Amino acid sequence: MAVKRYDRKQNTYRGSSYYTYGNVAYDVQPEYTPYYADEDEQKKRLAEEKLQKAEIRESRITALKLIAIIMILFAGSIAFMGMHVKVAHEDLALREQKNQLEELQASNAILEAELTEQIDLDYIKEQATTRLGMAEPQPYQIVYIDVPKQSYTIQYAADTTDEENDTGLSKLTNRLKKD
Repeated sequence: MAVKRYDRKQNTYRGSSYYTYGNVAYDVQPEYTPYYADEDEQKKRLAEEKLQKAEIRESRITALKLIAIIMILFAGSIAFMGMHVKVAHEDLALREQKNQLEELQASNAILEAELTEQIDLDYIKEQATTRLGMAEPQPYQIVYIDVPKQSYTIQYAADTTDEENDTGLSKLTNRLKKD
């Protein structure tokens, strides 16, 4: 029987002769496994293991990202609820202060009304004349002064014109009018 060799390029067995002696056909699978076939299987197995490890690592990273997002949302919701509680507390304090202010304003109005009722001009006139020795002025002692509507104080009205849109001539006339 001729020696058969495995050709890796063509993935076939080749030998010196293709003649078969006897009635036995060649085995489709050789009795021995080429040495590089085990290496190929080992490389494939290592590549699959690396791929699985990479997938596991990627799934862990994705899970960590998801957990981080959930924690951030939880912290944000806690902060939002805290701020909402703080605003509600401040709103309650503001309402209490407004109620207290209304009560004080009402009591001030009552006290002012009582004070105006207690002021008696006749009593004040009597006390001034008797106790303090004051007297009403005589008609010749009264001098009336006419005060013109516009006094010596200068009052400037709020300028409603937009100075950015004013031209140089209108600014000059406005200044002259003020003087």
